[in-house]
Amino acid sequence: MSINIFFVIVLGGLLAMFGYFKPLYSPKQNSDDVPKIELESFIVYEVGVGGMERFFEGKKGKRFSDRYEVSSAKFSDNSKSLFESIYADVAHYKDNFITLSGNVHYIREDGLEFRSKEGTFDQNNSIIRTQGNFVITQKGNRIDGTKLYYNSKQDTVSADAVRGSYQLN
Repeated sequence: MSINIFFVIVLGGLLAMFGYFKPLYSPKQNSDDVPKIELESFIVYEVGVGGMERFFEGKKGKRFSDRYEVSSAKFSDNSKSLFESIYADVAHYKDNFITLSGNVHYIREDGLEFRSKEGTFDQNNSIIRTQGNFVITQKGNRIDGTKLYYNSKQDTVSADAVRGSYQLN
C-alpha cells in the first residue's frame, strides 16, 4: 500500500468524523437569547439626586440585551410619595414594564396590599393589572375580584366580579 493511499484514507476518516460530530448550531444563531450577565442572590440599586430611588433584588437573575429575567423577585420604589414593593416568584423586566407570575404580592407604605397569581406592573404610569383572581386588603378591609386595573398615581381601581368587606369606624 502506498503512503498516498494511507493518507487519503486517514483524511477521509477525519472528514467523516468531523461531519458526524459537527456541532448542530449555526454561527448565525440568535445571540439575544444568551444572557449577557447571570447573577445569584443580588440587589440592584438605582440612586438618583434625592438618594435611593429604586432597587430590584432576586435569588437568580439573567440580563439579556433587551430584558431581565429574575426568580424570587422583589422590586421596590422609593421615588413616589408612598414607598411600594412588589414580589413574585418570576419577573420579566423590560422597558420599565414588569410581567409577574407566581405569588404576586404588592405592598404600599400606607398598608394597602394586593395578592394574585399573575400580573403586570407599568413602572412609568404606576399601573398594576391582572387577568385572574386578586385580593386587596387594607386595615381590615378586603376586596376580591378578577381583572384588576389599579392606578396608584390617581388612586383609582376597576375590576370585574368584585366582592368586598369594608369596616366602618
